[in-house]
Amino acid sequence: MKVNKYIISALVCPFVLGSCADWDDWKYDVEKPQTIAQYEYLNDYAPLKEYLDRGAHPGFKVSAALGADEFNQQGPLFRLAAHNFDEIVAGNAMKMASCVNDQGVMDFSKVSSFVSAAEDAGLTVYGHTLAWHAQQPRKYVIGVSQCSEDVWRDKLNDELKMGEYLNDSLIVKLASSNDDNVLQNKQVNQFIDEGVDLLIVSPNQLSAISKSVERAYDKGIPVILYDRKTNSDKYTAFIGCDNYTIGKSMGTFIAQQLQGKGRIVEISGLEGSSPALERHRGFMDAIKPYPGLQVVASEEGNWKEEGGIQAMKRILKQTQDFDYVFAHNDCLAWGAYVAARQMRVKRNYKYTGVDGMATEGGGLELVRDGIFEASYLYPTKGDEVIALAMKILKHQPYERDNYLSTSIITQANADLTLMEARDAERQAHNLKTLHKQVNQYLSDYNSQKVMLIGLCLFLLVCLAAAALIFRGYLIKVKLNETLAKTNGELKRLNVELGEKNGELKRLNEEVLELTHSRLVFFTNISHELRTPLTLIADPVEMLLEDSGIKGKSRELLKMVQRNALALQQLVSNILDFRKIQNGKMELKLYRFDIVKTLTMWVGDFQLTAERKQIRLHLDVDDLKGSHEMIADQEKISRIVFNLLSNALKYTPAGGEIFVSLKDEGANIRLDVKDTGKGISQDEADKIFERFFQAKGAASGTGIGLALVKSFVELHHGEARVESEPGKGSDFIVVIPREQEGDSQVIHNDVDIVDNSVNASATTGKNVVDESVLQYIDDGDRSRGKVQRLVSENTNRPTVLVIDDNTDIRQYERTLLQDEYIVLEAADGKEGLAVALKEVPDLVICDVMMPVMDGLELTEQLKTNTATSHIPVIMLTAKNLEEHRAEGYEHGADSYITKPFHSKVLLARIDNLLRQRQLLKNLYQGSKEAEKEISEAHLEDRDRQFLKQLQAIIQKNLSDSEFGVEDMGQQIGLSRVQLYRKVKAMTGSSVVDLLRKARLAKARRLLETRSMSVSEVAYEVGFSAPSYFTKCFKEEYGMLPGDVGNVMK
Repeated sequence: MKVNKYIISALVCPFVLGSCADWDDWKYDVEKPQTIAQYEYLNDYAPLKEYLDRGAHPGFKVSAALGADEFNQQGPLFRLAAHNFDEIVAGNAMKMASCVNDQGVMDFSKVSSFVSAAEDAGLTVYGHTLAWHAQQPRKYVIGVSQCSEDVWRDKLNDELKMGEYLNDSLIVKLASSNDDNVLQNKQVNQFIDEGVDLLIVSPNQLSAISKSVERAYDKGIPVILYDRKTNSDKYTAFIGCDNYTIGKSMGTFIAQQLQGKGRIVEISGLEGSSPALERHRGFMDAIKPYPGLQVVASEEGNWKEEGGIQAMKRILKQTQDFDYVFAHNDCLAWGAYVAARQMRVKRNYKYTGVDGMATEGGGLELVRDGIFEASYLYPTKGDEVIALAMKILKHQPYERDNYLSTSIITQANADLTLMEARDAERQAHNLKTLHKQVNQYLSDYNSQKVMLIGLCLFLLVCLAAAALIFRGYLIKVKLNETLAKTNGELKRLNVELGEKNGELKRLNEEVLELTHSRLVFFTNISHELRTPLTLIADPVEMLLEDSGIKGKSRELLKMVQRNALALQQLVSNILDFRKIQNGKMELKLYRFDIVKTLTMWVGDFQLTAERKQIRLHLDVDDLKGSHEMIADQEKISRIVFNLLSNALKYTPAGGEIFVSLKDEGANIRLDVKDTGKGISQDEADKIFERFFQAKGAASGTGIGLALVKSFVELHHGEARVESEPGKGSDFIVVIPREQEGDSQVIHNDVDIVDNSVNASATTGKNVVDESVLQYIDDGDRSRGKVQRLVSENTNRPTVLVIDDNTDIRQYERTLLQDEYIVLEAADGKEGLAVALKEVPDLVICDVMMPVMDGLELTEQLKTNTATSHIPVIMLTAKNLEEHRAEGYEHGADSYITKPFHSKVLLARIDNLLRQRQLLKNLYQGSKEAEKEISEAHLEDRDRQFLKQLQAIIQKNLSDSEFGVEDMGQQIGLSRVQLYRKVKAMTGSSVVDLLRKARLAKARRLLETRSMSVSEVAYEVGFSAPSYFTKCFKEEYGMLPGDVGNVMK
């Protein structure tokens, strides 16, 4: 064990051996043989011995250091020491290097003989001072000169220090010049002057420190060039990656990604440094075979993030028309990305770098997160650098040029590489921790050495030393077991990771197959729907041409026509989407006036916007260039239609929508900005994905915005969204003015292509069919549908219809308006407000609605005292059993699935209202109703409400000032809410219930004949006996005074 030497150094120290036996002085007659002539000077101590009064100073000792071998022979040297000295110490025999060999084996035989001989001569053996005089194995000193300071070099330094921890014969000294050539020369020369055994140098530039490196080499100090070379051949070895290969590999990767055609900018490392020169040379050689690739700009960036930012800004001032950024390291690539964001460049460039660090925010994470397209892994490999240094120092065979293996990191392998790198970092951290623990153990041990000194404790010290040695052995064994266990665990995790990767791959393939199958299914269904839709739409249109069909029948036919056309639009969207997925969608290019055309398109939405009380603005003043555009006009119209439809859906009444056109280089930028509720960043990143719908979204297919993105990309453009919750959204479309291959233009006039299902070239009429707008138009509610108050004296029940589809609300209103007062609302939030205000007799609501869905609405109605009694019918297209169960769990009284029959709906409404009528009959005194109502399923909340109402009435009967407002305040409802709830449940007004309760109590009091009529009147809360008498006679048909006579 390596720690044995340190342990023995503490054990040998405290020797105080021998005896205090007196030794008679005897004259030493020497024949002066050559072997002891060198010790003659000892006789000069005689005056000191004569001067010493041992009686006065018995503790005074005279000591000498002697060679153990000659003393152990007990010849002249032995007699000389015995005659002249009191204590002796061995010159070298008791040093650590003499007692412990290089393998850590202890040998005390010479020391034992020395102690025995001293005891025979009556001398005391004094322990050697090993703290500063121990003979230690030689340590090699390695000086490291780094050219700069960054995360990558910090990691390398940590690995070099780890090599020092793992090798007791190494001392590693670190220095960094921070890109300063003068400072690096000074540091290298200082290492040379200190006499280091080996130099590891990462030159800042190719020629800047060549002389210093040559000076070290000429002095016989081995020099390892790491990562970079100088322009001198005087070095011992080189280790690092092949920078030419790195540049060439990245060039080949970018060329393949661009398919041999594109524009590239290069941000190089520090000018004059070998990595920058080699990577540039390799990159340019790689793209030479691709004539379609062009390096449009190249700037120097000094390897750091700030350098990358400045270089990118200089490039962007020159040009913004490029596709790829090749940076010589990840810091430069990240700086370029930051600069593009700072300058608000709208174009999405692709970035590549070199290093692939696994640190937070490093290249691996940036590739994994899609910010970088790729990074070239440049490993630090400090352990291999140390291994090469040890081979050189120990004169073992080595290679002069050592190139590290590496590879390109893309999103396909970034996660796995990152995981492996971080596992390695964790292991390195564990080794550091173990090293600190070992150091702590040694420190603790050294602090205890002084406690072991003393002659009488020698045996105890030996035992303690043995215990400590055994303890060190156990620690090592335990550490080895821990490391073995850790390695086993890592292997197991690697196996599990491989299995999970395989499982993820399988699941991904299944998802892709499922998505494909779903698209095929919907496409087939869409094709099949076209024929029946045609046979519905065409005959309905023929029927509408008949002027003899009027009134309700005509309204119903118009409703059928609108929904048939809407279904045709949906079918067309699905088929178009399938074409795009199969790559069969083609552009039909038109040359047209975009300002004139957009003005007409936006104008078609003006009426719908006014109906929703939304202000719609169009601004084309910022379009300074030509108004002419070459594009597929029909698809551009679909883009505008979908974006405006989406804005109208999610912009509340009183909001605004801004449509604008402006120049953006060679492109035209279209903005559709609203003041709606906005969307979160997470949802904004997914908003253009197929089938995605944001939380709280209105009903739909989830392919509208996906079509927008696909149509824009067909035009080689870009679609994106900028949004903030609560502040609205801005959908941005950037499309080139002209498409590649103008010869494909097949229309050169300004015939307008509309956004309806079938494109029309007709000018001067609305291009947006009313059937399509039904999903974004809430209708004109200014004619009393919502605002109309329910009269307290009407006998017709009130029904609240809540649905985001205008035609569904219109159809239900047509069915119900003859028998019921119909209120309407377009979503759950609006419906809840109407219900709380009007307290209807019944609610019919859809489940899938924007803002607040039907489930949440029902739950809020049933948990609110003012509305808990109202029956709720859910009318929805969700027809699975779990959907039905969910509806009932939220408090629905009935659940009807679409498509529904009007007779079923009317029957359900009648049954639910009849149950409420039974409750009213009970309060009106119908004994027949009492049995029925006891068997009815009255909600617990409603039962509790009635009990609370009766308790409040009974408690306040004698208070003549107690009225409806007081009762509402105690029960937590407004006057109107209390009136309507009580009326709906009992058939009587609150005033009637209070008066009847007072009269009933008065009759019971009169029957007891214990009070006069006036006393009874005041007791039950009447302010005047005359009014009490009048009410009593109206209720019971007799005067209060006649109650006793009737009883007789």
